[in-house]
Amino acid sequence: MTQPAGAAEGVAGQTLDERYGRRAGSRTLGMRVAVGAVVAVLLGYLMWTAWFHSQPTLSGKLRTYDVISPHEVRVTLDVFRPDGVAATCTLRAQASDHSVVGEDEVLVAAGEPGTSSLTTVLRTDREATSISVVDCS
Repeated sequence: MTQPAGAAEGVAGQTLDERYGRRAGSRTLGMRVAVGAVVAVLLGYLMWTAWFHSQPTLSGKLRTYDVISPHEVRVTLDVFRPDGVAATCTLRAQASDHSVVGEDEVLVAAGEPGTSSLTTVLRTDREATSISVVDCS
């Protein structure tokens, strides 16, 4: 069965949008705007999160430690408090085999904003070879 020559040329010369009645760009523009809005919101959230977590309100740093005896370590730490509030810092002592041999929470009293230094004695089960500040809050 053969088709008339004019009918075949008319169908072959049409684009899909012309053939099925779709308007070019209406859905594409809306989709681009929606995706752009979602990306902008997510990017803004990511930037805020990075900034917020890069500005710690409270931090503790080990300055020195001295093993006094197999069961005691003298620890000096620096605590940064931008607003001068009271803080609690957790110290951890480890032995040469990396097992925890002592842990204590040290209270840092409220005071002037900025960095303050504190010295304390940490009791241990056996001789410690390293001390770390686990957290300050």
